[in-house]
Amino acid sequence: MPQVGAWLAATWSAQTVVGFALRTAAAIALNMAVAKVTQPKGPKPRDLQTELRDSNAQRIRHLGRVRASGAAMFWDWAQVGGQRRLFKLLAMGQGGISAVETVWLNDKEITLSGTAVTSKPYAGVVSIDWRSGQSALQSGGAYAALQAAFPGWTPNHRLRGVGTILGTFDAVKGDKISEVYSGGDPQISALIKGDACHNPITGDATWSDNIAVQARDVLTHPSYGPLRLADLDTASFAQAIADCEDPIPRKAPGTARRYIGGGSYALSEPVVDVLRRLEDASAGRFYITSEGKIGFRVGKWRAPNYTIREEHIVSLDIGPGSGEFERVTTLVPKYVAPEIGWQQTSADPWDDAAALALYGESAAKEIDLPWVQSHGQARRLAKIKMAKLNPSWRATVRLRFWGLLLLEEETVRLHLPELGLINASAWIDGFAFDAEGDEGVVTVQLIAADPASFSWTAAEEGDPPSVPEKVEPGQQLLAAPVISSLTIVNNDGPPYIRIEVDPIDGPYYLGGYYRRAGSSFRYGLEVQDIRVGGKLVARSLPNADRGEYEIGIGWYSARPDSGAAPGGNDAASEITTVTGIEVFANTTPPDAPQIISKSGTAGGTLTVIMAPDLGANYYRTGLWRAAPGAPFSAAVFQRWNYDTSSEVAITASIPSEGARYWLRSENQSGKTSAEVLVGQYLP
Repeated sequence: MPQVGAWLAATWSAQTVVGFALRTAAAIALNMAVAKVTQPKGPKPRDLQTELRDSNAQRIRHLGRVRASGAAMFWDWAQVGGQRRLFKLLAMGQGGISAVETVWLNDKEITLSGTAVTSKPYAGVVSIDWRSGQSALQSGGAYAALQAAFPGWTPNHRLRGVGTILGTFDAVKGDKISEVYSGGDPQISALIKGDACHNPITGDATWSDNIAVQARDVLTHPSYGPLRLADLDTASFAQAIADCEDPIPRKAPGTARRYIGGGSYALSEPVVDVLRRLEDASAGRFYITSEGKIGFRVGKWRAPNYTIREEHIVSLDIGPGSGEFERVTTLVPKYVAPEIGWQQTSADPWDDAAALALYGESAAKEIDLPWVQSHGQARRLAKIKMAKLNPSWRATVRLRFWGLLLLEEETVRLHLPELGLINASAWIDGFAFDAEGDEGVVTVQLIAADPASFSWTAAEEGDPPSVPEKVEPGQQLLAAPVISSLTIVNNDGPPYIRIEVDPIDGPYYLGGYYRRAGSSFRYGLEVQDIRVGGKLVARSLPNADRGEYEIGIGWYSARPDSGAAPGGNDAASEITTVTGIEVFANTTPPDAPQIISKSGTAGGTLTVIMAPDLGANYYRTGLWRAAPGAPFSAAVFQRWNYDTSSEVAITASIPSEGARYWLRSENQSGKTSAEVLVGQYLP
């Protein structure tokens, strides 16, 4: 990870008023760098479960409980006692792994007796061993069997501090290859307990799935963290660790812990990207204290300590929390589900009942929670997120020096009876300090707080995905339908999904369903009686523009009811599912905007005159901004312009440190033109 501690320490250590401004700037820089990451970066759960054969694979560290595979460090055959045997060594985790709990071969969960696999079809021919890469087993490559079979693999091939798994695969007779090794040597993945978390206070390290413990480790690990104990506000971390352990009601017997989870990160990632995933998993926030230390708090309602009154205010700009076109009515949290082999899936959506009643249904918005491994926790986080996306009001308040009291605060009361706000609770969404300001030296961004968003009942948990039934080798099950074509038809009225399926012989009927991603409601596919080009054809009813859908189809012994969504338990075959189907009513993007003129200076105003594509495919043009020298992939959206004049003016404030700007147009379905570089403006 990048070593940012020296810069932060130098920034925080100044003692003058100017030094305080620098410390505040550091706070804003860190918080905004984290907050502006709209989608968590880093390795995806599914990618981590795939073996890598790459000489330059990234070093991945795991925390908490994670299903993962690894990078092949060794792969070769040897003759051992008259038996030809393949040795495959995988580097599973930098820093080591604390335990191996479950092993899969080609996505089939296996059982072990010692190191011997006892599950069919691998029983007697495959073995799995592992080394933690920690303590007495710090050398992850020191397998006696591997060294004996390959003299070139010496004790110097240590893989020091790396958790590893060694799989050995005996060759079988030709008539058994298709049964045992139909696709070659099977891929190995395992449910592991990741690296032990460093405690900077005691110097000890123990495994933990507590989000706050993991956050402290990411910041202060002696080998991988950028900071020291002196850089942390230890009291806030201690409170966050305790808050993560709060008992929360759940449907199953007992209670759940408030914020736990597990995840992985590449050592090459910026630390803010890792912290963002931990924030998202705990509704948390990192912040800078007045002493220049990093604090951390997780999502939990805490009553405000201060009240903003009229005498504290220099200026006030207050308005509705969000308009009709900005209101989010449904959130779909995506998390890692242990019930389905630790794969990422969508939890039951969380709806804003008040927004639905007022505005009607709008496109669902996904929130990606790769560090969350509980359906209930994913739903709780969606409830909290919804309250912050749909506040009843927002305000920008300029305050006198009294506002410095709010530097470390997360909430505050706003008491302005003439506006109907009587000690109204608000979240502090932004804090800025300007020592040269005219009286109003502190500016805070407030959003109306909803304490009830942190309350929770067992009934709100919803239902996680069901555990799939195991199919043992030899059990007869009809092959799943083969989809030969899947298209989005958008030239025949509202868009819909159309599939073509290869027919089969026998008394079987095709049946299937479709549903919006994250929705619990399924609708039956319409299966046409006619065949097109020898294929069976099925289609959905009209779909929503810019919606994401999934479908599932199977062969059934009886004809499914017309229009119904057949259940998988009645199927005579496995179910073929296709997810991530994006539906667009218009797939033709507009032409890129043409820049007529542009001007601007760092710290001043950007003015762009552009000519948009005014054809049928044009809807709006967006302005995007990035740091000087950064690519468009790092740019952050600024604003939309819907003007359909032949010449359109777009203006924006350029930060004093400079920036780089682009324009990009899109149609009603969100299909975008190529981005057009406006220019770079340096101090």
